[in-house]
Amino acid sequence: NLVYVSAFIKCRYPAAFACALLNSQPMGFYAPAQIVRDAREHGVDVYPVDVNESLWDNTLSAGTNGKTALRLGFRQVDGLTEDWCKELIENRRNGYDDVDSLAVRARLPQRALRLLADADCFRSIDIERRKALWAARRLPDTDPLPLFAAARERELAEEADAHLPPMPLSEHIAVDYQTVRLSLKGHPMACLRSIFQSEGVISCTEANNRDNGAWV
Repeated sequence: NLVYVSAFIKCRYPAAFACALLNSQPMGFYAPAQIVRDAREHGVDVYPVDVNESLWDNTLSAGTNGKTALRLGFRQVDGLTEDWCKELIENRRNGYDDVDSLAVRARLPQRALRLLADADCFRSIDIERRKALWAARRLPDTDPLPLFAAARERELAEEADAHLPPMPLSEHIAVDYQTVRLSLKGHPMACLRSIFQSEGVISCTEANNRDNGAWV
């Protein structure tokens, strides 16, 4: 009965099935990246962890064409604690505008801000991973006294733009796997495919398309 029910839910409600599996991790069987890849291959829109959208658990949300989508939760970010995320969610109100406002309202330690930035969780406020990490690292780790807080606020406002170079896609994918254990931006093999092709190594798709007996 359990197998039949699981197969029915996976067939009819793939987003809910994937969401439940992710929230049950660690399971010691399928990794999060495999669960998410399978869900996307079955038409499920999967949205990333985001400071303005995510909850602690993975959740269901409205997707395209009236379908149910999957929103990744903060539990996917290695190192984040549920208590930190509770403060972030409770103080979110109408959303955070930047890293500084999140730090002030949620009163998160710098480590939590760095983890969120490193996991690329600030995309909804148009701050990519490298800039968010730079912003998080320049914030104090503890609440300063009011006088020093005002001085620090002026100092941050006057600080020149660091003009950080954009992070290439291959690095984004690698860091995604390091921080969230999966990537919605691409598969690691996509970044290595040209190297393997230059050495004569064919892909699984090419192997499957070959005639029977042609592959040794």
